[in-house]
Amino acid sequence: MAAARDPPEVSLREATQRKLRRFSELRGKLVARGEFWDIVAITAADEKQELAYNQQLSEKLKRKELPLGVQYHVFVDPAGAKIGNGGSTLCALQCLEKLYGDKWNSFTILLIHSGGYSQRLPNASALGKIFTALPLDIPECSGKTSCIIQSILDSRCSVAPGSVVEYSRLGPDVSVGENCIISGSYILTKAALPAHSFVCSLSLKMNRCLKYATMAFGVQDNLKKSVKTLSDIKLLQFFGVCFLSCLDVWNLKVTEELFSGNKTCLSLWTARIFPVCSSLSDSVTTSLKMLNAVKNKSAFSLNSYKLLSIEEMLIYKDVEDMITYREQIFLEISLKGSLM
Repeated sequence: MAAARDPPEVSLREATQRKLRRFSELRGKLVARGEFWDIVAITAADEKQELAYNQQLSEKLKRKELPLGVQYHVFVDPAGAKIGNGGSTLCALQCLEKLYGDKWNSFTILLIHSGGYSQRLPNASALGKIFTALPLDIPECSGKTSCIIQSILDSRCSVAPGSVVEYSRLGPDVSVGENCIISGSYILTKAALPAHSFVCSLSLKMNRCLKYATMAFGVQDNLKKSVKTLSDIKLLQFFGVCFLSCLDVWNLKVTEELFSGNKTCLSLWTARIFPVCSSLSDSVTTSLKMLNAVKNKSAFSLNSYKLLSIEEMLIYKDVEDMITYREQIFLEISLKGSLM
């Protein structure tokens, strides 16, 4: 009689967990040849992404969150048209040959392609999906509890099951609905985030001044869906609502200037609808007002604000300030932990 087998998804999960446990054992330790890869190479889409990756690698090595004794490199794709994973691989191999000569082909190399902009996971767009934080404890608990990653929450705030809060500060009067993603945000005033909300804040460097913008929409919104003409933007949806109706709520006119980039590829990714503010908290509060205005069908004019698209936010992103903000939260959490 044949023995019963575990479902494929169970076997894959167990194998992944074993690998994660093995990796955890090597974190911060000097690895011997053969214990880990000799070289870890990461590809980046542009120079800003390269800077973000190098800074995060530096921080993780400083905290001993990665195996030591390994050569870590970030290789940026050539400027111009996208070259895909194949072209990126060839470029990375050329870089390795320049660095190590003929010796590179005797090394065990892990090559990680991470040059995309994560349009399906925008909270990873600014600093890279390769460094996205993942919980190691929520599979059987998935959807039944909230997940808090490197964040500081007042004990009186509430976060509903299925929601993820990362690199954020939430005050006592903040209520987060179910199945939300909150990233890089700072909310101290009274705020109620509707269920299925996505909120992600970015630091910006504009005209040598530090500014902030917060993207906010529904977790089910398709940021990659595009239309070719202004007359077709009614086919786009923001938080499950016709995008044309949302523009009416925000008192914005339908013109070509409403979108950045290619004017024949109009999408939520290129829509200039997110306000630029002078402080992180004001940025989050303002974007939540525009989100709630759509949910409640109440007017909230965006006419007085400088508006950016997500595409433009990534162009203006201030990598150093975002990493500094995360570092401040990390140090505060570490300090509290050492005092307990």
